[in-house]
Amino acid sequence: MKNWKTLLLGIAMIANTSFAAPQVVDKVAAVVNNGVVLESDVDGLMQSVKLNAGQAGQQLPDDATLRHQILERLIMDQIILQMGQKMGVKITDEQLDQAIANIAKQNNMTMDQMRSRLAYDGLNYSTYRNQIRKEMIISEVRNNEVRRRITVLPQEVDALAKQIGTQNDASTELNLSHILIALPENPTSEQVNDAQRQAESIVEEARNGADFGKLAITYSADQQALKGGQMGWGRIQELPGIFAQALSTAKKGDIVGPIRSGVGFHILKVNDLRGQSQSISVTEVHARHILLKPSPIMNDQQAGRNRG
Repeated sequence: MKNWKTLLLGIAMIANTSFAAPQVVDKVAAVVNNGVVLESDVDGLMQSVKLNAGQAGQQLPDDATLRHQILERLIMDQIILQMGQKMGVKITDEQLDQAIANIAKQNNMTMDQMRSRLAYDGLNYSTYRNQIRKEMIISEVRNNEVRRRITVLPQEVDALAKQIGTQNDASTELNLSHILIALPENPTSEQVNDAQRQAESIVEEARNGADFGKLAITYSADQQALKGGQMGWGRIQELPGIFAQALSTAKKGDIVGPIRSGVGFHILKVNDLRGQSQSISVTEVHARHILLKPSPIMNDQQAGRNRG
């Protein structure tokens, strides 16, 4: 089970950005359509990433590289939130309450205990709710984009299930880290080749002993990049199908990839494995798992509705 600081990294980020000392002038770091990213946002998130990395013993790139990645992340979040607004994506209070309850449960806390912990960290509960709502909107918009760009055929699901059934099994859980080298929609051959070369270079660095988390923070376009690419624990059939297929024979410490998908090239590190051997039924693998997996703020039933 992930500890509080790892799973709820967002809390520390909000606390640092929301309760920083007031400044007379707050410079604009980037203009994003009708919105802005402020220098204080970048500084606050940078401090939070450094704090959490220090607590986790995670290596970081140099400040210039880290700042660039943080600014890119904040710009992308702003773009996605604006897209969500145009698409009419809304998160109901009921959905939000359930998501926060899921987070509390994952941390073995009651809601009262969670509220107390937030207060102890100096974070207003209403501010926390608003941040989780934003994260859910971002997740929904991203999932919609993935669904639009990837088509899964029934025979792909059957083939994947049969392969998993003969190798790593249903009870096996994997702790993974992930790097995404993103591609634009309808990329040119040159863009694909450049991205593939970069991904292959990162794989080589990782296999030669480079710190995977540092590589993720430096290069990855994934939402978890600033957390060192940590995906946490998941059963193999709960993982995206393109990952499950590549991981079916993986062992602890393996670097897997690059894996091409509709959104880019993926690189995975198997941090750990646990579980006992059992067979897996073909019916346990669903088409939605080819694309997406549940998260702490969205359970499998909700994820299924979003993917279906």
